[in-house]
Amino acid sequence: MPRIFVVDDDPSILQLITGYLKKEQYEVNSFAHGRELIGEVRSKKPDCLILDIMMPGVDGLTLLTELRTFTEIPIIMVSARGEEIDRLNGLELGCSDFLSKPFNPRELVARVKSMLRLISSSRLSHGNDSREAADLPKEGSYFNVGNVQISEEFRRVDVRGEELGLTGREYDLLLFLSQHLDRPFSREQLIQQVWNYDFYGEVRVVDDIVKRIRKKLVQVQATLSIDTVWGFGYKAAVHAR
Repeated sequence: MPRIFVVDDDPSILQLITGYLKKEQYEVNSFAHGRELIGEVRSKKPDCLILDIMMPGVDGLTLLTELRTFTEIPIIMVSARGEEIDRLNGLELGCSDFLSKPFNPRELVARVKSMLRLISSSRLSHGNDSREAADLPKEGSYFNVGNVQISEEFRRVDVRGEELGLTGREYDLLLFLSQHLDRPFSREQLIQQVWNYDFYGEVRVVDDIVKRIRKKLVQVQATLSIDTVWGFGYKAAVHAR
């Protein structure tokens, strides 16, 4: 039985979400605040996490940042503020999906089901949910860009047998730019085409994602790089090393 963690300081919201998930026969652990969440995630290893942004004490974005240092479980963030910057910050920090309050609980359940189907499919493909660095994708399931191997099937990037360890958003951006090698895109175009939504607020968070990808590529001496197109945006290119 899949285990779902739900974190929200609003008792009525917590009860509503928990009730709908239990109707689907999920095992649900609910939390009114996030102080004990990290330890519980480490010990009980939930299959999916629903995390509110606005909470007293430790907020959801802070918790998300810490969680992504040790787990890649699907995390669906919810926010009552309805600000686009919340959505973009959450995606940039590594959340898997985002839902604004008020929301239809049936839609939330549908998104949870979708996340769990992806996990199930991935585990069937791999035989388990852990990967050794040398466990490269089978021939034909990846494409090469310089000395970088990108697998769309397994959502991973390898350089000379070493997995790069990208977050979901880092992978999405690197994949898109690699599929359009040497073609420049503005920050606005990247947000719209990579993450498939219009954004009218701060777009500089794209810069933060690029910085993190660059650091990881340099560490493994990848020949693929993300170059700045001054006054416009970014492009992927291959350079000899």
